Amino acid sequence: MSPSLSADPIVPDWGAVRRRIGDHSWAAAIIDSVASDAAYWRSRLRIPGPGSDSAWTHHYFCDDDGERLTFDPARPDDHRCARCGRRYRDDLKDGAWRTIMHNAVAAQAQRDALIIRLGDDQATVQAALTELGMIIDHYGNRYREYREHGSHVGTGRVLPQNLDESIWVIGLLRSVRWVEDKLPADTIAAAWQLARGAAELLRPQVGMIHNIHCWMLAALAECALRLQDHELSAFTLDSEFGVKSQLSKGFRPEGMWWEINPNYHYYTVQALLCWVEAVGQQAVTDAMAETLQRAVVAPTQLAYSDGLLPAYGDGWPDVRLATFAPHAEAARRLVPGNTIDLAPFYSQADEQPIQLWGGATSPVGPSPALAGRASVAALIFGPDSAPMNQAPDLKSFDWPGCGIALLRDATTRIALRSGPDSGWHDHHDKLAVDIETSSGWRSADLGTSGYGADFTNWLRSPAAHSTVFVGDRPQPRCDGAITEFTPTHAVGVANWPGCRLSRRLDLTPGGWTDVVDVVLDHDEPIEWLLHGDGLIAAPGDTAPGELGQGLGHRFLRNVRRLPAERRQVQFSWAIEGAPTVELQLPDGFRAYTAEADGNPTGRALGIVIVRGTASTARIAARFRTPGGS
Repeated sequence: MSPSLSADPIVPDWGAVRRRIGDHSWAAAIIDSVASDAAYWRSRLRIPGPGSDSAWTHHYFCDDDGERLTFDPARPDDHRCARCGRRYRDDLKDGAWRTIMHNAVAAQAQRDALIIRLGDDQATVQAALTELGMIIDHYGNRYREYREHGSHVGTGRVLPQNLDESIWVIGLLRSVRWVEDKLPADTIAAAWQLARGAAELLRPQVGMIHNIHCWMLAALAECALRLQDHELSAFTLDSEFGVKSQLSKGFRPEGMWWEINPNYHYYTVQALLCWVEAVGQQAVTDAMAETLQRAVVAPTQLAYSDGLLPAYGDGWPDVRLATFAPHAEAARRLVPGNTIDLAPFYSQADEQPIQLWGGATSPVGPSPALAGRASVAALIFGPDSAPMNQAPDLKSFDWPGCGIALLRDATTRIALRSGPDSGWHDHHDKLAVDIETSSGWRSADLGTSGYGADFTNWLRSPAAHSTVFVGDRPQPRCDGAITEFTPTHAVGVANWPGCRLSRRLDLTPGGWTDVVDVVLDHDEPIEWLLHGDGLIAAPGDTAPGELGQGLGHRFLRNVRRLPAERRQVQFSWAIEGAPTVELQLPDGFRAYTAEADGNPTGRALGIVIVRGTASTARIAARFRTPGGS
């Protein structure tokens, strides 16, 4: 490890940002939103003091429907689901409320810093200075009074784990860095105390290739900068699990973070960009820059036609490429020699709430959503203009390192996922597919909402995934591979002791075919599932209890047995644009339909299930899109 690394942080050109606000309406709208949200939160912040621990925000979800609870700054012990109205009063949700409030304070610190630099009204600027000083003085001078605690992947003091603590620390220390020359000496001293305490807490917890550890490294880089600790800066780069290792070992060759799903991918990318911001470009080698560039653009190839990203594994089901436009905007300035194209992130000019940059960025304020560029990253790092509403040129591709093949033609986009295990966030659904047709029908991955809600047990269950399971058990941890690929054809395999699976997809005129082969060492139950928009439009007899309660079946409703003639089943989904399907059953197998909740498209979720017991089975389906041959 290098004995020292002299950081040279990347600071916004505040004069250029001011000119941008004067010259461009999109930039003026962003700073107006920042000011509006700052005014809203200034009367609503209440910093939770030492003595009451924070808790995991994944507990802040409704058990019944997975909906995020409504955060009310005035109600620290009364929490409500906006969808079903259920109210909660318990310690975990109170602790999660405190976590959200601590993050709201750090988000406000960023707004205050922006107003101090860019505001014109002196009374407003002074209010921001006073508030930022109060925030930093409180946390810096009282940091060690907060009890070290946490039961999820490490500990924090103010926040419930090292991840939350790191993001929160970045937000506070960056805000001080942006306006250091405007702050009194006592506040600078408090920031130093915060940095020292956070560094002592976080440094011993760095120890693996993981998105959380990237955030700790970014926080430690901000701490090192505040403390002028060059050895700590070098630790963030060159130590065994420093940024150099995170980039070289954590990303697969095509640019995806090893946990694969787009949410955790961009979460990691944002942490690494925050690290670059704190240490400067002189620490970034050409190889590191190339990895970061690939990482920023890779998920754009996976998106659906409206920019929605598939929610593989523990991915949030409702995020679009525009959600991650700030990462691309920031990378344009932070990554040396970048060639990043912003067009894919703005191919749909979605309306979004104003997005703060890095660090703690939520909860948001009441300012209206903005169409197109709606982020602080665009304001302070991005170019003066960005392309809007340009249709992307997307093609079929094979990513052997990620184990993903994606086939596209004029009517169909279908992805097949097979490859390497993705760790804790893997849903163990090798050979799963997710589909979109040009008629607007989708078979989407359901992803995950809050990890602490009972609804998550459904989203992580086998029955929530469009693939194959054997032995009435979830798939074990295993690696798979894409073994064949052309722009119209892909084969994926996944094997584990006693089981060999393969799935072949072929695009055909007006549709596609899907053939799954299962080979086992002995007879076991085999179950094939496929989800889609809409309920199944096919006659059938009710079949309560025939599927049992394993594999997540308890979450299914209205289970019906489909009639089969000569082992053939025909069906579709009762929604405009749905494909029709001819399904060939193995001997002795039966087909069922069911419905469940959690479809990311907001439509009803209809499920087809093929089930039987055998040592070998082939399940073959032919899909025809509306108007297809």
